[in-house]
Amino acid sequence: MKLTRKILLHLLLATVATEGLAQRPAGPVTLIHAGHFWDAESGKMLPGRDILIRGDRIAEVAPSIALPAGASEIDARGCSVLPGLIDAHTHILAEQKFGEPLSQSIDRDNTHGGAVGRTLTGIPRSRQYLDAGVTTIRDLSNSGQFLDLVLGQAIANGTVSGPRIFGSGPGLAPAGGQFEPLPMDPHGLVSGEYRVINGADDARAAVRDAIARGADVIKMYPEASPQRTRLTVAEMQAIVSEAGRHNIPVAAHATFDAAIREAVEAGVSSIEHGYEISDATLKLMAAKGVWIVPTDPSIEMVTEFSMSWKRQPPPGEIEQQLKMFQDR
Repeated sequence: MKLTRKILLHLLLATVATEGLAQRPAGPVTLIHAGHFWDAESGKMLPGRDILIRGDRIAEVAPSIALPAGASEIDARGCSVLPGLIDAHTHILAEQKFGEPLSQSIDRDNTHGGAVGRTLTGIPRSRQYLDAGVTTIRDLSNSGQFLDLVLGQAIANGTVSGPRIFGSGPGLAPAGGQFEPLPMDPHGLVSGEYRVINGADDARAAVRDAIARGADVIKMYPEASPQRTRLTVAEMQAIVSEAGRHNIPVAAHATFDAAIREAVEAGVSSIEHGYEISDATLKLMAAKGVWIVPTDPSIEMVTEFSMSWKRQPPPGEIEQQLKMFQDR
């Protein structure tokens, strides 16, 4: 595990061309002997590659590289080495238990030390991502008021070990956020977790505020199930337009076809979840170049969730239910 972790940590930073090395301070030199090497450009697993790392950048990959003077050496000939993985949809500062209302989860997270305590809970989770080989995450709201960006800065400056975070800050949402209807909200859960939008001008202001605080992507909620409220088309268009002026993508939480289509027509960059999409809407997404980021559960995930149920469904039943869900 230590060997795998070290390899992945080294490969995390393979993003800059070698000509930029002269402008960076010198660092330790490491030579890794990999049994197999995944070449993402060719889409092939290559045998027997050496990887030379200078400082925090990969300097060279070749079938054989002579060990530079003073360099450390890692024998990973029994391992397959690949670039760090990317998780395109995470909520690193929220943990919702199975069957638990989201408002109850967020209330619990905020109760344990407020914003500081909640941010601290992200530190071990960040390390878990890194240990699993995930070196970049796209964190989309449910992180209080910009706590994802706070954690991301700590990771970027080396205070905390974790994956690079592309964060959104609080999601731009209709009244009620994504919580179930709350007749009373004495603790301000909605305002503490979301940026509720009231009109097109307010939508533009919310986008500018998020960008000024360092957001890499804007998260919006065309619909926020189980909440019944929805953003208007004019509000969504204002969000997309203002984000576009700043070259910032917009990710739309949308689970059913009508909301997905409105978001696509508004010009979003991606649809998150997209559980029920018609063929016509999929064709429109393809024509406009809109990505879908699916979050369908796996058999392993459902099996783990159901372990606490009084009657745990057999694997065949889980597979059947998931297939029905995926075919919708």
